[in-house]
Amino acid sequence: MLSRDPRKAEQPKQPIWHRAKLVAISAFLLFHLFAITCWCIPLNSLLIPKCKQLVGPYVIWSGLFQAWDMFAPNPSKLNIYIEAEVTFLNGQKSVWKFPKMHELGYRERYFKERFRKFSTEYLLADTNAGMWPDAARYVARVNSSDSNPAVCVRLIRHWSEVGLPETDGSYKPRPWFEYGFFTYRVKPADLR
Repeated sequence: MLSRDPRKAEQPKQPIWHRAKLVAISAFLLFHLFAITCWCIPLNSLLIPKCKQLVGPYVIWSGLFQAWDMFAPNPSKLNIYIEAEVTFLNGQKSVWKFPKMHELGYRERYFKERFRKFSTEYLLADTNAGMWPDAARYVARVNSSDSNPAVCVRLIRHWSEVGLPETDGSYKPRPWFEYGFFTYRVKPADLR
């Protein structure tokens, strides 16, 4: 008499929705891996721009976009950041700082890195001048009070060239420069 192997006992058949759920999860994971690979692959070919066009809306919507310009082909030789000078109704002025990673704790860095990237890589570019009024309105809103609202916001670029080390291995910091690149007169409706 042959005994049955309990490991080979018939498994109860899973409902169709369970199988559909597994297929949907697998399809999402495959698409996600495809999207990240297409977006981040540092190759130049005719196929890459078409793939980026296909997956771009998903990658940007999900916040997973990444650029390789930090590493190649021409990494930036500038240390750069943006500040905003806010003028209030009573004539007082204050400086509002966009996030700088070296001034934040690890937890804050995690949540504010995209904001830092926005300010140092996108907001400062002249080609993105259309964003400047919105950024100035945001700064005005977060700095205003009912008794002393912001009336003017001036966006200021600060930069210093990152030089090579001296022949003895020491480093001599380069001078810092600043330039007020946009001034916005705040309207009462901007503060709502």
